Amino acid sequence: MGLFKKQQQSSDDVVAPDDPDAMINLGLLAYKAGDEDAARAWYEQAATLGNPDAMKSLGVLAYKAGDRDAARVWSEQAAKLDDPDAMFRLGVLAEEAADLDAARAWWEKAVKLDDPQAMNSLGLLAYEAGDLDAERAWYEQAAKLDDPDAMFNLGVLAKEAGDLDAERAWYEQAANLDHPTAMINLGVLAYEAGDEDVARAWYQQAAKLDDPTAMIHLGWLADEAGDRDAARAWWEQAAKLDDPDAMFNLGVLAQEAGDLDAARAWYEQAATLGDPDAMFKLGALAKEAGDMDVARTWYEQAATLDQPDAMNNLGSLAKEAGDLDAARAWWEQAAKLDQPDAMFHLGVLARQAGDLDAARTWCEQAATLDQPDAMINLGVLADEEGDLDAARVWHQQAAKLDHPDAMFRLGLLAYEAGDEDAARAWYEQAAKLDNPDAMFFLGLLAEEAGDMDVARVWYEQAAALGNTDAIEALLRELG
Repeated sequence: MGLFKKQQQSSDDVVAPDDPDAMINLGLLAYKAGDEDAARAWYEQAATLGNPDAMKSLGVLAYKAGDRDAARVWSEQAAKLDDPDAMFRLGVLAEEAADLDAARAWWEKAVKLDDPQAMNSLGLLAYEAGDLDAERAWYEQAAKLDDPDAMFNLGVLAKEAGDLDAERAWYEQAANLDHPTAMINLGVLAYEAGDEDVARAWYQQAAKLDDPTAMIHLGWLADEAGDRDAARAWWEQAAKLDDPDAMFNLGVLAQEAGDLDAARAWYEQAATLGDPDAMFKLGALAKEAGDMDVARTWYEQAATLDQPDAMNNLGSLAKEAGDLDAARAWWEQAAKLDQPDAMFHLGVLARQAGDLDAARTWCEQAATLDQPDAMINLGVLADEEGDLDAARVWHQQAAKLDHPDAMFRLGLLAYEAGDEDAARAWYEQAAKLDNPDAMFFLGLLAEEAGDMDVARVWYEQAAALGNTDAIEALLRELG
């Protein structure tokens, strides 16, 4: 803001010594060419002639350079000349300094000069104060000035109120004014309604405005359609705009293709931009390579950014090192962020300590988040208490998540109930998922039926997966 003028001229034009508009335009040309020093020099010349646009632009340059004091000085000079953008900037500086009263005062001054940015900011202050009516009123004022951000914010308010028609209408108004996030939200609404073509069209409009989030959505649509090349192309475009999510997605594609070097390179790029999921992935790659120190380092970096999977893995590393207190501490942190595996591990620790109530509580929390091991533990606890119906229900829930141990345990329950056919069916499902215990019991069923050839096949498969009972059965037959 504040770096543009309606008129532009060539840098070859002659600049009169008292022509501040020409100086500002030359400053703009220098800025666009990447020469901020030259831009600043031109703006300073114009500022000495009392031009508020030049002062405002100098404030913006100082702000972007991190020099808040200089930004404040220049903005104050422009504000004295009734420049609303400068007033808005002074409000931002006050807000950053945690002086909300000063921020509100500056924005209210800018509002008197019809500055929509200030209206939006006052709307946000009203939101933080819990005053929904005032928030909506500020956005509506800005929307009357054709401010797309205000229209977008009104769309968000409509969404929170459950008014889908109003939400879509506000987003459409903002989209007509080239608001890319409004376009993306319209795409999301279309996608949720099952209209992928309309969703794609909205995303493409936003992508034309160089919005990386739109490119990511287009990549997901391509990926869902099985077009990995198109997905990669969209994410590469977004990555060129320094979008860490796109870099992360490209890392996943490379990892799935078995190219760990490329995956690591993409994750590292995303990690340098502060992406905690990329840090977690780098930790996982290091762990798979056997480098626990590097893995721990990456997990710790991700954990400082509240990445729950990293916390869970740090807990596992601590447990492997014999430090149960550290493991519990990490898992408790992860559990607060709804990490189901961490909840399951806490349940295991509680059970090992003999606290069955705590074990049940943790596993129930994990089960609500579809953690199958927790469901199995709840089934085992129910079985131990003699509640076979509850045990069966828990194991069935886990089986729906394709957990082979749950299928095996359902086979045991069916066998104990005298239903050999159901038991065999469950064992076979578990065996397809390489459960050696199920294979061994299928061997037992075959042996009981007198079919030693089938029994031997099952025992051999189970033995190959390390089932000691199957190995003993084969040795018994040989002896």
